[in-house]
Amino acid sequence: MNRLFAARVTAVPPADLHPGQAVHVNVRTVWLPATVTSITHSCIGVDYDTHFWASGPLASSVAPWVVRPADGLRLQPVHAVRVDDDVVAFDSTPLTVAGAWQGRDRWWVIDYTTGERATVPPNAILRLVDPTPTVTVNGITL
Repeated sequence: MNRLFAARVTAVPPADLHPGQAVHVNVRTVWLPATVTSITHSCIGVDYDTHFWASGPLASSVAPWVVRPADGLRLQPVHAVRVDDDVVAFDSTPLTVAGAWQGRDRWWVIDYTTGERATVPPNAILRLVDPTPTVTVNGITL
């Protein structure tokens, strides 16, 4: 089974973060959009996009192993995952969806074209490769 959400001992914190960068923060089984505000060796300061996540208090500093750059990726609830979507695993490996279905226990089962399978809770928000091309005008990214 492929892990979409990994434990801290198996994850290496990304070295390519800088203040002001858009990132995704893993909060249990949900990826949330945020912006890096500060970086130290033991924690990363983040500012969450509050319009996206409005329940309960969230930590303003998190462990480095739960933060991943958001470049070229989008967030999507598990119930909206479709065949041929490219889900990004915790280790940044893209996995193509072969099928997704919800079991009687309400958990989602995602089959990949590699033959692997992941089971995720119904509230999971996954990171997917965003096929939308970057728009630039006179060399400036919009």
